[in-house]
Amino acid sequence: MADQQWRREQRARDVALAKGEEIARLNGFVTGPVDPFRVIESEGGIIHAEGDDFRDSFDGRLSYHDGCFLLIFNTCYNRWPRNSNHHPKIRFTIAHELGHYYLDEHREFLVTRQEPIESFVEFDSSKQVEREADAFATGLLMPNYLLGECVNCEPEATLDVIKMTARDFDVSLTSMMVRWTQLSHFPCATLCIRGGLIQWGFASDVFRRYGLWKTKRSVAPSSVDASKFLGFDTSYSKFREGTGWGRAQQWLDGECEPIDVQEFYVVIPYSGCAMVFVIADESELPSRWYDDD
Repeated sequence: MADQQWRREQRARDVALAKGEEIARLNGFVTGPVDPFRVIESEGGIIHAEGDDFRDSFDGRLSYHDGCFLLIFNTCYNRWPRNSNHHPKIRFTIAHELGHYYLDEHREFLVTRQEPIESFVEFDSSKQVEREADAFATGLLMPNYLLGECVNCEPEATLDVIKMTARDFDVSLTSMMVRWTQLSHFPCATLCIRGGLIQWGFASDVFRRYGLWKTKRSVAPSSVDASKFLGFDTSYSKFREGTGWGRAQQWLDGECEPIDVQEFYVVIPYSGCAMVFVIADESELPSRWYDDD
């Protein structure tokens, strides 16, 4: 039963992601970055967007009023370094709130219930409605038709390559690491560490095909190199990065022969977390029984 529910929820997230990609294409974006404010303008005044510093109250808020939608975004992240008018987390917030507008069930809730939706974004929420809006934002800002070829020309991606691509698309390193993993044809995974525990993660399809079907959660990382990096400063208050080595099984659940992985670590101070990107050499993956034919 739990597996069936997960599959239903995953299908809904896949639909939301595809809707985001569709909106990016319909708005004529042929290169990154995708501008969510241009998407708002395309709705002809139906959506009014305003930003202000709301500290840690929420990231975004969408409400319905007499035929129009009011989109509020938290500008507190603008105190961190950025390459454009707004920090990438704010751009993701706006794209997330647009998900609540474009996804039919979300929009129906706003109109019929006359209640606002307040959100914390970028994969931290466990609520299905928020995860769907995150998926929409991911598809809108990093559509496969713009990013997929770039991802899959890098069989051994490094953190530097992902950082450069994040700058090109004006998105956060967190969201680019997630999207990179989703699109990759190579064995990789992205995980978020907060409070010393793995909070959430994504694994590429290649790892899943080898039997490592999901990332670990709610446990401390068991990789020795990762533990050393994370333990150096547990406040996660300053940007820093590092590399190490470990085993895929230290990050992913499932049954498979041991797989060596390279680990890339980066502290994201504005969200108080550390992100880990792991990648395996595809040529060194163990053979599977059905590869022997």
